[in-house]
Amino acid sequence: MDNRKRRAIELAKDVLIVLLTCSALWLVAQTPLVGPLSGLFREEGIQAAPGQSQSVSRGTGAVPLAMAVNLPASSELESGEVRWGIRYDQGTCQELFQQVAGPLVEALSSAGAPEAVSRGHWERALTEMQSVYMDFQGEVPLPVLLGWLSGSETGLTASVRRIVLTVWEDGVDLYYQDVGDGRYYRCRSEVADPFSLAEALSGVTGNGAFYAFESELYQELDPDTLLLPQAPAPMIYTASNPVAGQGALQSLVQDLGFSLNSTSFYSTDEQVARSGDDSVRLSDRGVAQYLYEGRSESGLFPVISQGESGALFNSVETCRQLALSVTASRCGEARLYLLSVSERPEGWEIEFGYSLNGVPVQLEGNCAARFLVERGQIVQFVICLRSYAASGTTSLVLPPRQAAAALVAQGLEGEELLLTYDDSGEDTVTAGWSARDRED
Repeated sequence: MDNRKRRAIELAKDVLIVLLTCSALWLVAQTPLVGPLSGLFREEGIQAAPGQSQSVSRGTGAVPLAMAVNLPASSELESGEVRWGIRYDQGTCQELFQQVAGPLVEALSSAGAPEAVSRGHWERALTEMQSVYMDFQGEVPLPVLLGWLSGSETGLTASVRRIVLTVWEDGVDLYYQDVGDGRYYRCRSEVADPFSLAEALSGVTGNGAFYAFESELYQELDPDTLLLPQAPAPMIYTASNPVAGQGALQSLVQDLGFSLNSTSFYSTDEQVARSGDDSVRLSDRGVAQYLYEGRSESGLFPVISQGESGALFNSVETCRQLALSVTASRCGEARLYLLSVSERPEGWEIEFGYSLNGVPVQLEGNCAARFLVERGQIVQFVICLRSYAASGTTSLVLPPRQAAAALVAQGLEGEELLLTYDDSGEDTVTAGWSARDRED
């Protein structure tokens, strides 16, 4: 009798677990965020937070390196205007970006024709409207950004670094600066939900963030430089060459998809692997160079695309995936971000950079990876392989005001004040202030 009763109790528990599981799955499916954010971190999962390895969770190339929220004074805001900025904190920046990605996708996919606006209009969007500012540091073509976020297409063709979303009565306005002509544009969307964006921006508390154009003390800088009152305390990282020693090239070309049965290896002043018309050279400093020397369109790394915007997105994404295939398990706590896309007669030149917790890394070769796409395939690339690990200690940097004065003293007026890591091949990297030319 006791056995039958025990079995009945266990069966009831099993039924309850199944019912609870089904209920949980139903609730997840009904959650509003599932729709607009479903494509945000597809394929590789959420970007690793600071201190985690990118080999576990790599993310897309779409997460900004800096963001700011502006809530203008209103009857609902007893304390008046609220400004909250995030810089040099990749985890917090990613969390905010996740919240506004849905409205951003809606605005990009339903944007009206771009309308040129004045510099003053741009500044009002940053400081007087309910808005969110996104700084990607690199120059991201809008079709690529939307492709990463949702897989859909947009009629907008500009490459941008800085984007602003603002709330208006019946929709959302998308502001951006076109890096091609330097002008500011606004696109109105009557489809994007202003209430979703307003809700995503609500609840933040100010931290004193401001733009250089708002202060007479920073008039010599790029006016859109985002500043925080306190000096940052960036982490010191150890740096190393992750592909030193015997067998490094063999492991590398395996990750690239080379067949070892048809690949020959030899050494000159570099390690070399060759398979047919495809070759990879690996230097002692960890620089890998690929070259396709065939004349046909049947190289090892084809780009499959549909339409002009599809060709651009798929070229960038193919290069990013290829870069991740060799860097993700080797770069430690760094993450890749898109630096630039330059059109060439038969394709594109595409560059990626490393960042450490939202701070760009300056390498001797200027970028972490450079690809050349021609005739629908990758014909060349150069990847600088570096591995970074947090040391557990932070460094001191000058307060922003003193750093800005130092730039002016060096004759660097008009440039952006930016924290960067300078990696010249040593075993540690420490962040410091540098200048970024607005024309870069």
